[in-house]
Amino acid sequence: MDLYKLFKFSFVGILLSLNISASEDEVQEVVVISSKYPVPLQEVVGSVDSISLEDMETRMVSDLSDILDKTIGVSVSKRNVSGRAYNDGISIRGLGGKRVNILVDGIRVADAYTGYGRDVVDVDLLKRVEILKGPSSALYGSDGLAGAVSYITKDPSDLADFGKNYLSINTAYDEDNEHTKVSLLAARVGQTIESLVQLTSRELSQMELHDDATLELDPFDGKQLSVLAKFKVSLSDAFDITLTLDSQEFEGDYIFNSQAGMSYFPEVSSTTNVIGMDDGSRDRGTLALDFANENTFFDNGSIRFFVQQTDQKQVTTRSKQIFGAGPPSMINAYRDYQFNQDIDGISADFFKSINNNGRIHNIVYGVEVENIEIERPRIRYETNLMTGAVNTFLGGEYYPNKTIPDTEIERQSFFFNDRFEVNEKTTIVFGARYDGYELTPIADELFYANSQATNQLYFIDDSAVSMKFGFLRVLSDEVSFYAQYAEGFRAPDFQSANLSFTNLAFRYAVGTSPGLKPEESEGIEFGFKGATDNVSWTLSFYDNEYTDFIDTYIKGRSQQGITLYEYGNLDEVDITGVEFEMSADISDNLQASFGFSIPNGNMNGERLASIEPEEAILGLLWDTGKLRLSGYANFTAGSYDNFAPSCGRSGCTPLLALSGLTTFDVYGSYQITANMKLRFALKNLTDESYWNWSSVQGKSASDANLDLFMEPGRNSSVGLKYEF
Repeated sequence: MDLYKLFKFSFVGILLSLNISASEDEVQEVVVISSKYPVPLQEVVGSVDSISLEDMETRMVSDLSDILDKTIGVSVSKRNVSGRAYNDGISIRGLGGKRVNILVDGIRVADAYTGYGRDVVDVDLLKRVEILKGPSSALYGSDGLAGAVSYITKDPSDLADFGKNYLSINTAYDEDNEHTKVSLLAARVGQTIESLVQLTSRELSQMELHDDATLELDPFDGKQLSVLAKFKVSLSDAFDITLTLDSQEFEGDYIFNSQAGMSYFPEVSSTTNVIGMDDGSRDRGTLALDFANENTFFDNGSIRFFVQQTDQKQVTTRSKQIFGAGPPSMINAYRDYQFNQDIDGISADFFKSINNNGRIHNIVYGVEVENIEIERPRIRYETNLMTGAVNTFLGGEYYPNKTIPDTEIERQSFFFNDRFEVNEKTTIVFGARYDGYELTPIADELFYANSQATNQLYFIDDSAVSMKFGFLRVLSDEVSFYAQYAEGFRAPDFQSANLSFTNLAFRYAVGTSPGLKPEESEGIEFGFKGATDNVSWTLSFYDNEYTDFIDTYIKGRSQQGITLYEYGNLDEVDITGVEFEMSADISDNLQASFGFSIPNGNMNGERLASIEPEEAILGLLWDTGKLRLSGYANFTAGSYDNFAPSCGRSGCTPLLALSGLTTFDVYGSYQITANMKLRFALKNLTDESYWNWSSVQGKSASDANLDLFMEPGRNSSVGLKYEF
């Protein structure tokens, strides 16, 4: 069915079905991400989506991709690097990677080494996820080119009533990757003390692809243990202290069948087996002081001290034979790539409401100071089992080494946001943020272990000011109009600034990038919001322009014929689009939702491959209180099919294009007893064979590994929750 006809059919069909009003006691949904204080969703200037705990539990989400699967204009891509498959990151309106701010309880999450992606938050610890679409630097600083995603973790008061204990155990099984989970959650709310502890244990295997796939992902066995603890002490009616401890440990064992066999470059060799062993940890601690004291400067505020430590390690061992002039050499190869990051800082937010003859200023302002230390050492060697000789010169590099110097980063910022209610019908929003950014590379002997393409390290001492202007006008009791201008920026990170190494085997080198400028974005958005007793909807039009995109380019060639690469500010991107979202109460038991996205994007005047095809999602929810059933139809149009070919040393090949498809998912839960709930899901109900565009965009149509990115076929999940 043509996608535009689908939009019209679904939209009109839902409107004709609306004949019963919602309850007068219905509570408006509020979000925090748009202004750093609670604002009713229908009064937000701009585009914001919120995913509730109930929705996540109903859909039995197990990772980042599951969380955002039903959010219009947002996607999560998959990657496969060195045999390791993982969720790469979040894309908002066609732009993602490190260009989306990701926050946990208001604190920026740590970076991650390639092979882990940014899927570093245990979804079982969450009570809500909020997504801000469009440039977000006026509130959240660097990396906010495309938007922001905020994870909010559970509080004791979300679970336990005053003076009572809460205890539950939650188990689940996902068929598509044999994912088993057991979670124990306990909470108590007392007179002055609230506490919560949650432990989650997971085991999983590699993803089972659709039966049509001709390839299989490498065998994988993973384990993860997550712990969240919160302790809140009320010292008075106006002063609270909250301590949050969030810890994750994960490990994975791989058998890289895909890397076994013969190889002819840079030497003739036969690999018999390759084993991968990954482990990592992320520990986060936050001490928050929340207070209320109405005075000239603020009504209430919060000061948070936070620390975060991330340690990741990827070990790969390989057994192979090397063939030369003499008898074959038996070799054991060892590789250990690490990524370690320490973050500490302080943030302070203050809120002040000023009523001047009915004109109300709701002001949020504050400061953030963050210090980051990063190191990424690489260890590699080969042992000749016949002679005992150890070789540390491999692939044209000496090991151990560091391709990036140890780096210290300091961020200092001040922000101000005023939501000015001029009258009952008009609201003006103004926001501004100053960010100071210092990057200091600290080179040691491991960084200088190899002949560098250039040793001129890039020291950054820069700043940026990001602005936001918004306007909301109530046109009638049911419809309002809004418009917004917002800016974003992304400072050069440690990799783009100072990645530097020379690979003699493949005859290329990467040099540091002095003079690299921040990426910048400007977004214009306007639209309409509507709400009646039983329907709420939003129609948005946006135009986001991005400049000074950072990417690698060929700088030239050395006298020895080595190709020299460097990061530079190369690209300009313009992304426009239309989005529509609606939810409706059809009856006391039946709800419907519908949304569509029509995006378009160009890079340097050519079609941008990362732009998702047009999509629409139609959902129905039937809830009797005891039985809850929901179904989603996901309609995706065919991708753009006239991309310029991909050209390299071996010639030019056409890029992949995908045809349109429709998939169906069904979710349900049944309250067996007052204490026991059964949950179940059946995804890809019609067993469609397909790829998500975000995972394969930009790939050649003849890529031999395309099937590794195929989505699973029909698969099911089941879970059981018991509350004591």
